[in-house]
Amino acid sequence: MTTDINVVLADGTYRLDGPLSFGSAAGDSATGGHTVSYQAAPGAHPVLSGGQQVTGWTQGSNGVWSANVPAGTDTRQLYVDGVRANRASGPAPTTFTRTATGYTTSNTTLAGWQNISNVEFVYGVEWTQMRCGVASVSGTTVTMQQPCFDNSTKKQYGVNADVPSFIENAKELLNAPGEFYLDKPGHTIYYLPRAGQQMSTADVEMASLQNLITGNGTASNPLRGLAISGITVAYGGWTTPNSSDGFSEVQANMRLTGANAWQKQGSCDRFSTTDPGTCPYGNWTMTPGNVTFTYTDGLKLSGNTFQHLGAAGLQLGQGVTNSSITGNVFTDISGNGVEIGNGTDANPTDLSVLPTGNTIADNWIHNVAVEYTGGVGIFQGYTRNDTITHNQVNNVPYSGISSNWGWGRTATKTSGNKITNNLVYDYMQQRSDGGGIYVLGQEGTSLADGLVISGNVVRGAGGGGFAIYTDGGSQYVTMTGNAAYNANNASMGGCKEGTTTPYGDFSFTGNYFENLTPNWVCGDPSNVNVSGNTQVSAAGVGVPATVLANAGLESAYAGIAAPPAGVAPTNLAAHKPAVAQFIDGSTAQLQPESQLTYATDGDPATYIQASGQFRWQLVVDLQQAQGLGYITVGMPQAHFATDFHVDASTDGTTWTTVGTVNNSGWGSIPVAFSTPVTARYLRVVADKPDNSGQRGDQMAISEIGAYAPIQGGSNTALKTPAQALFIDGTQADMQPGSTPALGNDGNTSTFAQASGRYRWSLQVDLQQPESISVLSVLMPTDKYATAFHVDVSLDNSTFWTVAHRTDSAGGITGIQLDAPVTARYVRVIADRPNSGGQTGGQMAISELAVYGTK
Repeated sequence: MTTDINVVLADGTYRLDGPLSFGSAAGDSATGGHTVSYQAAPGAHPVLSGGQQVTGWTQGSNGVWSANVPAGTDTRQLYVDGVRANRASGPAPTTFTRTATGYTTSNTTLAGWQNISNVEFVYGVEWTQMRCGVASVSGTTVTMQQPCFDNSTKKQYGVNADVPSFIENAKELLNAPGEFYLDKPGHTIYYLPRAGQQMSTADVEMASLQNLITGNGTASNPLRGLAISGITVAYGGWTTPNSSDGFSEVQANMRLTGANAWQKQGSCDRFSTTDPGTCPYGNWTMTPGNVTFTYTDGLKLSGNTFQHLGAAGLQLGQGVTNSSITGNVFTDISGNGVEIGNGTDANPTDLSVLPTGNTIADNWIHNVAVEYTGGVGIFQGYTRNDTITHNQVNNVPYSGISSNWGWGRTATKTSGNKITNNLVYDYMQQRSDGGGIYVLGQEGTSLADGLVISGNVVRGAGGGGFAIYTDGGSQYVTMTGNAAYNANNASMGGCKEGTTTPYGDFSFTGNYFENLTPNWVCGDPSNVNVSGNTQVSAAGVGVPATVLANAGLESAYAGIAAPPAGVAPTNLAAHKPAVAQFIDGSTAQLQPESQLTYATDGDPATYIQASGQFRWQLVVDLQQAQGLGYITVGMPQAHFATDFHVDASTDGTTWTTVGTVNNSGWGSIPVAFSTPVTARYLRVVADKPDNSGQRGDQMAISEIGAYAPIQGGSNTALKTPAQALFIDGTQADMQPGSTPALGNDGNTSTFAQASGRYRWSLQVDLQQPESISVLSVLMPTDKYATAFHVDVSLDNSTFWTVAHRTDSAGGITGIQLDAPVTARYVRVIADRPNSGGQTGGQMAISELAVYGTK
């Protein structure tokens, strides 16, 4: 080569009948220091698809549609118009008593189910989710497939399955919108559409091909100089969990496979010196990637999208050196987002097998491990001198970033790795006992070449664990300059692996943590320096702005995780004159830090507040009569009115009350008018607090917004289609008398509330993309989420988190978005309570309201 070679892909979908394969033996390497690049044409978005399109749908009974598929078809994933369908699932129709080979049931219901050997039992146990198929059912005897059942119930280390959490892949459970079932013997696939889906025109894709892109060399002849950019890789499948091995997870989607794996696979001599298992300890089976590389040098993957995949996303295996994985998006992936290294090569004699010198930077990894929920955003096995930096990892069911391997203390050649300046939030959404950043095993030979964790921001855990978790056998870890808050867990700590396993050699200094005391659950580590750390609030107050700004995607890549921009409605009150009065109309004294202009200056950090009397009112002169549909009243967290009302006037003398708010919290509270109002003057009147000692302190107003009427009503979520979903995306069971529609029906006395699980979401479909600036959530004061977050989406597949609240006490929570976004779907997800006995009970939503511009 005398120059680079660029292969340019035009727009469109490229359906693959085999992997796009690159090999050094096939002459696919670049030479002379050049690059062979596969890249999207300017403005194009080419898709490499492993999917098989399903057509010819016909409608049957109960709204279920069906289509024929070729004989031998097997898949675990179906997508309708780009939205992942759920395999038909539900609670067991019987109780179970576990036996050596399966279960005894309390009735014979399962014996009457068709295709019983395709039915899968799913076990959610702490940090794992195991899946085993049913072999047969006779009367009340259930025989499970082996070796999955033994491997999932007899593990000598970790956690074991008992009775299933739920049952999956049974036609008898096909009863919720968005569910599908593949009848393999009948060569037919069944689907119950979601609201708005038209099966006669829908693009239905069935994941088919496992390997979409592969790149392989050898230790002596690596694949060199390959670059791939701007490509979407989608609709990859993986059907191994359908086999007798099932999905017997141990941790982070590492699995036991083969007969007696529970006793032999990766157990080394931990449990028996006379009859040892395979070494090293923890040498379990990795979940493969739909895109895989081994023995490459200088691989560059940039600006690509990995989505709608049925295995792990990207796997960098043995001998991958000096690669750059930059600016990619990983989402809607069944397993781990990114995998580097493995659990096998702990202490190799040939160091060339270890991934070395790789950089994983500025990627957005979100909503991964959606099927195998013990998975993580980034899995790093045994590697050397790798850097994981400036990534954003959010909305993952278990840990965000998992580093190193070696449960049970395996000697490793791992060294020199760095995890720096990443933003990890909304982790541990389904599983427990993990962390935003999770560490295992020996990380070097000293602190000088050990693991460095610095500059990361970790916040918003769903389940129990640690923000930064140094688990069993961890050694040689430096942690400095990180921030961890709003985790509802210890900021740092871990669990020792018994008295004979080294654990410690930690330096935890200069961090900004909500909890300054490490939680050493199983005994203190040795040689630990925990000093110079600064305590911050649960909301992150006290974390330096530079730390927050430097964590996550750098400015050149921020756009890959930015929600679609919206257009803000015109604020007719902006920079208009305001007057503060006491209730009797006299001029109010102001707090020393207040100015009248602060109420309309457009800066939510400033506010006006009266002094001397609890009740006061703010009058804004719009300077001319305006048609108004709603206003917003912004109040800071420290000072707000729990009750207030809004008056309007055309002359400043005669006033009409046009809106009343009760049980308000802080934030930007929208007040919608039942009919449009014409007014020049607006008056916000504090009703409560009207004395000391009440929730809300004294009203302060940071910003008044006044907006023209919107055709069809200001609240664009009113009476639009709503659905209630559990945190795993399945349809939620509802409390008696409750339906999702009660969450946006306009009646504040009714509410939507799920049943059976604390964490659930209410989602509304605005029916068309709209610009959204403000929303409000009304929850009863006796059943509410103390913490929740808000996501938006254009396509019901890719969601962006646009707001978090951590201090709700019921009533109205108003949320002004930092910037308007364009979205069709809006959902509120309960974060806490996430178990019983907590303030708030279980979230109920009386009204979810959305305001902006159509």
